Amino acid sequence: MTQFSRRSLLRMTGAAATVLAAPAVLTRRAWASDAIEVGSLHDSSGSHSIYGKEMNDAIQLAVEEINAGGGVMGRQLNLTTFDTGSNMQNYAQFAQRLVTSQNADVVFGGVSSASREVIRPIFNRYKTLYFYDTFYEGGVCDKNTFVMAETPAQMIGPALEKVVKENNVKTIYSMWADYNYGHICSTWLEKFAQELGATVVAKEFFPLDVTDFSATITKIQNESPDLVVSGLVGGNHIGFYRQWPAAGMLGQIPLHCNVFGPWEKNLLQAEEIEGLTASYHYFQGIDTPANEAFLKKWAAKFGEDHDEIGTLAVCSYNAINIWKKAVEQAETLDRDALVEALETGISFDGPGGTMQVDPQTHHAIMSTVVAEVRDGKFEIIQRNEDVKPLDTSAVCDLIANPNQSTQYQP
Repeated sequence: MTQFSRRSLLRMTGAAATVLAAPAVLTRRAWASDAIEVGSLHDSSGSHSIYGKEMNDAIQLAVEEINAGGGVMGRQLNLTTFDTGSNMQNYAQFAQRLVTSQNADVVFGGVSSASREVIRPIFNRYKTLYFYDTFYEGGVCDKNTFVMAETPAQMIGPALEKVVKENNVKTIYSMWADYNYGHICSTWLEKFAQELGATVVAKEFFPLDVTDFSATITKIQNESPDLVVSGLVGGNHIGFYRQWPAAGMLGQIPLHCNVFGPWEKNLLQAEEIEGLTASYHYFQGIDTPANEAFLKKWAAKFGEDHDEIGTLAVCSYNAINIWKKAVEQAETLDRDALVEALETGISFDGPGGTMQVDPQTHHAIMSTVVAEVRDGKFEIIQRNEDVKPLDTSAVCDLIANPNQSTQYQP
């Protein structure tokens, strides 16, 4: 049986209560009438709550820190947080409320790519600056949108290179979630693999509610690839990573995952995922003074027994601090002036290292790390500095052509 921390159980029961009730809206009223309105749209309940909750927590922590430090341009931030409940209709409804009744100056939100594509047009229509802080499939090219999280060129490419070279990989069997993220990332994987001299011999796509992978494991055993790459999402993880060792496959074939993080690891036993590798901008085990200080602040707010956090929390935390620096540089909340400020390449030194805005793509240049699960912990095995979103920069140039609002695909 999976071991759950007390905090995990409280989180799950709290999320269940929210699902049964109407979607929650938590509003903290401003200390002053001229407060800056900040919106947050994250899944604190529903199928994506294991990702959305830490993002929402990070935004709250950052806002409290900023307000305690005097706010932005001497004005406090008024944070309005909606729990979107992993429901696309909620995203549309609450995004509309943020830009109309709340008059939000900036919004941070969206967990899945689907949720981003529901709300991005709404913020464009109302010219409300929008930050998306979830690792994703790349290609969004939008004057109004800033993506402060990993793309395939930053998290799949460098990690695949290390795993392929270390294990002399020639053949790869891949599995993906059956939606936008999985299909586009599978194409990037093929490109990166080909550049490394490896071949993707199989691509399987699974709906998010699939939990039985016995047939796929049999196919993998018959194919006998040099590497298995998983791009499964949410509940898919739990089913596959429990059935993989049960079939005697743990340690038989190297296993790399493009999505696996502490959110899933917290729900599995250490022996079920030993040796699995993953790559992000941030893992909690990064050993730097900046991360140590951040974790102390996190524990002070959310308790010493908080669940292990991951890159989603830190990318969200970085994003609001990058926005703060842009406002202070522009000395205004005007959307166009803030875009110009962000396009100067504003950076923030966060818990995972420096994150800088790439003017051409409105994405982030960042360090990334590759980690391997050892005795239930993510151990850092490689660090890559100043990794650029080359997948998106290959198709998007918002300096040369700023009037874009699209998503390019490879």
